[in-house]
Amino acid sequence: MAGVSSSDLTYEQAVAKLVALARANGGTLTATQVEADDSLSVERDLVSAAARALAGGTNVFSSEEPDDRKWFPFSTLTFSELPRL
Repeated sequence: MAGVSSSDLTYEQAVAKLVALARANGGTLTATQVEADDSLSVERDLVSAAARALAGGTNVFSSEEPDDRKWFPFSTLTFSELPRL
């Protein structure tokens, strides 16, 4: 598609990347992990929306602690069951 760079991230890709981070970390992803990922940090609003959607699921527990997070809306997202993507 003209005018779209390879660094553009779709909502579905953002969800998949967040789930992959959680899967790689035993079911929990942290703001530190997300904010350190260059491909996610470029699309902060999109990634935040994806995180909020995931946090609204019945199998996800979110936490907001006083910490050093810069832009990610949650300190952690913990999945009791990881979705199949």
